Amino acid sequence: MASVRRHGRVGQCRSLVAEADEGYLAVIEACVRVAGCHADVVSDVEAALGALEKNGFDIVVWGVPADEKHQLEAISRIRAQTEVPLILVDDGAEMAELDLDAGADQVLPKPFIPGVLISAIKAALRRAPTPMLQMASRIEVRGMVFDGEERELQYNKRSASFTRQEWELLAILLTHPNRFFSASEILRLGWKAGDHEAEQLRTYVHRLRLKLGPLELPCELSSQRGRGYRLSFQ
Repeated sequence: MASVRRHGRVGQCRSLVAEADEGYLAVIEACVRVAGCHADVVSDVEAALGALEKNGFDIVVWGVPADEKHQLEAISRIRAQTEVPLILVDDGAEMAELDLDAGADQVLPKPFIPGVLISAIKAALRRAPTPMLQMASRIEVRGMVFDGEERELQYNKRSASFTRQEWELLAILLTHPNRFFSASEILRLGWKAGDHEAEQLRTYVHRLRLKLGPLELPCELSSQRGRGYRLSFQ
């Protein structure tokens, strides 16, 4: 079993970092430390689960690559041992909905922007449901560039600008790709549009579709009766 490396000062929050790739491991570890956490670092699944059994952690950042079956099994085993925030740094958006359903709190695709991961860790430790798109000034996902300062989305030499409410709604859906959100869940996550928000949500979803459609993005904003809305990636 791989050993656990510890970095940090006494009194800091404690984070378990699990990642097999040495390059990603170094970056994730650095992000955790910048976010103010002590980092216990492991490079394989069994070492991570063993560390969880023996030590109390405030957050888990999980980036160990695994196939779908073993990834979901690992998440279930983590959740059987702890309820602390669990951030997955995954190789793609395809499994994001399954990861979230299995118990992950946030899923961040590789490659990621270090500042986004730092902000996600800080938000998770505050247990604040702030979407990463709202915290970061710039995010790139599959060729799409999300500019938070300008509230603009650029893709394939095309762009669209958004109002604050449209951008915040897009942020919630992008932060949890391929996952359905009901109107009540979107409101609980902090989306605000003044009076009669639940009724206005359908209008804002329609406005988002009108702006996203001409960009021909590698994702689609869809809805399903009884389940809500989701941003699904091709």
